This record gives sequence, structure tokens and C-alpha cells, in this order.
Amino acid sequence: MNASYRFCGIDTGDVCALAVRERDHEEGRPARWIYFEAPPIERLVERCRAVFSGLGVEAFVIDGGPHTQAARAVYDLNPDGGFIWRHTEGEMLVKEVSFLGVERRHVRMNREDLLDHLVEEFHEGAERVLLPSPGDTGEEALLAEVERHLMNLRKKPRIRSSGETVLAYERNENHFGFACAYARLAESLAHSEGILVPLAGGTVMPQALNKRILKRR
Repeated sequence: MNASYRFCGIDTGDVCALAVRERDHEEGRPARWIYFEAPPIERLVERCRAVFSGLGVEAFVIDGGPHTQAARAVYDLNPDGGFIWRHTEGEMLVKEVSFLGVERRHVRMNREDLLDHLVEEFHEGAERVLLPSPGDTGEEALLAEVERHLMNLRKKPRIRSSGETVLAYERNENHFGFACAYARLAESLAHSEGILVPLAGGTVMPQALNKRILKRR
């Protein structure tokens, strides 16, 4: 029995990005980011299969585009814990979407709201969200890239077609930013959609992550 839950977010833009966060069963403990990876789209399904099983991912959210077929294939690895994200205006909506007779769970959510929730969490302070420590130069370089993508989550004024000026996130290199936002959303959905199974009692041996995992593929 794990002493924590793990949630994954997958961005499927021009460059794919995976992020896994861990949350202890005990309420009030900070979230920990334990795994990052940047696989090519050709290996995305293979790598997600390894990450889901190897890290015990409970729930995940994957970007539904532009690689729609890959997103469906990743979802099918664990339909009970999966969600496919699509941008929509208005309130967040979770719904079943059928394609060729197969039902898949979609989450429709505004892009700005998705990123706002992640950024607000980081603004709560270092004691609320813990980043991993790199174990070698390769991991150090990847973690630096992750941090750069997170820093790219910034807003600038944008003029809508109506003439209204609003603050919106810049369109820049932020693949890991989106992956982290999807992982945070996966945690929220796991609770609201009843995916997490309550602990039934028993004993749990203390567990420790021997090494923070960061991979570039």
C-alpha cells in the first residue's frame, strides 16, 4: 500500500512533456514534484506506460491536441484514471465523449483558468510545493529547463476581438508548465470524480524515494 498518491500531466505539443506530482495521504502536507520527462511523440505511449506502472500513477490528464490519436492511446492505458483535456470557454465540465464506439472521459476547461490554478499554488510559497533535487548533470539540465518553462507562465495584455483588453498567458515555450498544470488538475479531478479509493486500514511500511527521478528521452 502506497503512503502517497501520484498524479501525472502530459503535454502533447510540438515537444511532449510529462510531470508527476506526489501527495501524502495526510492532509496539509506539501505536494512534491518527483518526475519529469521530455519524450518524443513517437515514444509517448511507451513512456507513459512505463511511468504509470513504475510510479503508481492514480490519475492523469493529457492534452487532447494536436496529437489526438496519441492522446487517446495514452488514455486507453488507464481509462479509470484518465482525462483528456480540451480548451473551452466558461465553467469546467467533465463529460464522456464517444469516438468510434469508445467512450473516453474529457475535461473541458479554460486555458487561463488551468494555468492560473498552478501559478497560484506556486505563489503560496516554497513550503507548499517541493521541486526535486537533481542527482547528476543531466538531471540538473532537465530541471533547469522545467524551471524555465514555469517562469514562462506569465501574462501580458491582449486585445480581444470585442476591443476589450485582458491579461492572458503568453504563447511561449512552456510545455512543462502545462504538464504541471495538468498533473495538478488530475489531482483535483481524482478527488472530485471519486477515483481515489479510501484507505481500508492495515499497516504501511515506511517508504522513501531513493532518488529523485528526472529523465530526458
